[in-house]
Amino acid sequence: MNNTEQQLFLHFYNSLAPAVQRDIKHYLFVYDMYLDEQDPKARETLLGEMNMLERKYNLEVTHGGNKNNQR
Repeated sequence: MNNTEQQLFLHFYNSLAPAVQRDIKHYLFVYDMYLDEQDPKARETLLGEMNMLERKYNLEVTHGGNKNNQR
């Protein structure tokens, strides 16, 4: 991400409500844990946490694999 893109993102991010900023930070934290986790049960729990936030903000995200094989 170049400096201009970073500045645009920070401007956008800072314009969001504090609750939305917290949700973004939480989502990124959980996603980072999901990427590092090896235990399938723990990955499923983390994926569920991400899915809750995705539904809250009406996001469509696939986590690996082919989108047609999801859900």
